[in-house]
Amino acid sequence: MNLIESFNLLLAQRQVMLSSFQCMPKNIEDNTQSLTVILKMIQQKKDPNWPLLSANTQEQIVDAFETDVQFSPTDKVVILSLLLQLHYKAQPTAQSHIVEALFASSLVDASQYSPAFALMASQLQFDKVSFTASNKTPEQIQQYILLCIYRGKRLKRNDSINSLNIPRSSLTSLYIEMLMSSINEPIELYGLFSQLDYCHSALFEVFIISLDEVILTKVFNLMSQNVDLTLRVIELMGYSGFSKFVPFLARAMQQPNQTLVAFSALRTILGPELDQSVPYQWQFEEDEAERCEYLQFYSAKLLHRWMLLALKMPEVRLINGIEVNPASIDKIIRYSSPVHQRIAYLHKLRLNNVVNHSPQRVKVAL
Repeated sequence: MNLIESFNLLLAQRQVMLSSFQCMPKNIEDNTQSLTVILKMIQQKKDPNWPLLSANTQEQIVDAFETDVQFSPTDKVVILSLLLQLHYKAQPTAQSHIVEALFASSLVDASQYSPAFALMASQLQFDKVSFTASNKTPEQIQQYILLCIYRGKRLKRNDSINSLNIPRSSLTSLYIEMLMSSINEPIELYGLFSQLDYCHSALFEVFIISLDEVILTKVFNLMSQNVDLTLRVIELMGYSGFSKFVPFLARAMQQPNQTLVAFSALRTILGPELDQSVPYQWQFEEDEAERCEYLQFYSAKLLHRWMLLALKMPEVRLINGIEVNPASIDKIIRYSSPVHQRIAYLHKLRLNNVVNHSPQRVKVAL
């Protein structure tokens, strides 16, 4: 196996790990280290057939990212983060120039890279990215606003939205609304998400996590009227962390077409607490058909056990079985699976409204 094949294998392994509850941050760190070592070796060869992997100057990185067709958008964002760490780790100005150039590039299809690119950029060691809305596509503007949201930036309404001087499509207006320090009536806002068919977006996840239990339940009830959103409701119940949804999710796990999504939602909320009702080995059985059968069988046990626990369970939000609060959120991110980690990042944004606010910067794996 040559260097390029080894590098591609590690990228593929990374994508599998990022969707696994059995993966821990240390696994991602090891994968990152291995990718970095191999990337250094590839760079030494300066193979013209792999310009993105050979790039080292700011201009080369931007040009190669714009023109590369050999890697998927997801993998390109990972490679970009590796290149920035490899060549510009202690140079925030250089990092910001590269990000600014890619945000502004007409050769980069922003719709393919958001939200992964916005998430990566939000975690770099610089304070801001210069951006102008002039001659930008709606997708570029929306990706930049998402970056601001991920960075915990907010606008007060009396700052005048019009001062942003941003062209307004309905979707861009929705992004701007989510940038406000206090959003408008949530039910009406959900109606806009629904009309724009934007309930599967990263922006909608930010919206959902921001809602309290009463409003969120109303939104889920509205979403449930659309059968096409049934699985999304189940998924987002897990994102919410509200333990009140556990009985519903246990019943959903009994439905063959909902079993795996409901399990993921339950594992998101309960973490190892789920092992008390569903044997660990059956939760991650390799044969998917057998796995579904076991999950459906044990869902009744989970439901019975939860009915007993619910009387003692405070009405809190849980991720990986841990109460989500300002004191616990960084711990959840540092020691949980990438699946939990990504959702905990959204809760951190909700709790603090500032991403990476402490001296110890916590990164979510890409």
